[in-house]
Amino acid sequence: MPQGPDESQVLTIGDEVTGAFRCAECDLLVTSPAENDGILVLPPCPLCHSGTWRRAGV
Repeated sequence: MPQGPDESQVLTIGDEVTGAFRCAECDLLVTSPAENDGILVLPPCPLCHSGTWRRAGV
């Protein structure tokens, strides 16, 4: 399945985002919260400690 432009974009720790994201190293899925404004500040990956994320095609 072809990826859209947002799905291939690499994001890093501290980026403010909304939606679902996967760790670029271990593929862990994280999502922004539903309450308030729903902004997620990307953390280091809690599993592998990588600092890079990509938008999940969810």
